[in-house]
Amino acid sequence: MVTHNYKMRILSICGSPRKGNSEAVLNRLKQIFEKRGIENEIILLRKKNIERCDGCVEYCNKNLKCHKKDDMPEIIEKMKKADGFVFICPNYFKMPPGMFKNFIDRCSIFYTEQYYTGKSDMKKKRAIVIVVGTDAIAAINVCLKNIVNFCKALGIPVVAKKSFRSRSELKGNYNDIFENNLNPNIDKELEKMAGKLYKSLKTAEISE
Repeated sequence: MVTHNYKMRILSICGSPRKGNSEAVLNRLKQIFEKRGIENEIILLRKKNIERCDGCVEYCNKNLKCHKKDDMPEIIEKMKKADGFVFICPNYFKMPPGMFKNFIDRCSIFYTEQYYTGKSDMKKKRAIVIVVGTDAIAAINVCLKNIVNFCKALGIPVVAKKSFRSRSELKGNYNDIFENNLNPNIDKELEKMAGKLYKSLKTAEISE
């Protein structure tokens, strides 16, 4: 997965339908990653065309790919090349928003490939999972657990996870989550999470 003189690649996937707290967190993490010399690409699902899964198992089980012609194949290829991930979205009724759920469902191709071939590169990767929301942390954590379970289903070890409180009305301030005093230690928390991801991937490099 990670070799000497290889620049680590993290793919951050944002499941928010708007520009706001989730995107702000990813932008801050990108700064942290880049300080460590880590390549980081942010994918905003709101800017992508991802159709819902229609359960065509007769096709995907046989061909190990989806028949739909949208942006998901490009994202899947980037996921294959990435060493690690950051998955983030807002909490909607203790669940991810619809667009993020569509993304999750379309990732079933990784599960299908593993089931039919017995191989999975996903197990070599690592992930951070973050959810933001206006509810109590206990409620946001339910959504967080759903995304962690998605990672587990694909065999991706989750090295750090965290729920953050946010406000729904940003009034044009897209940095609100860092200024609303609901998460006084958010910068330290993000630094710690990025550090855990980096350390885990470096450990994997040494073990190889």
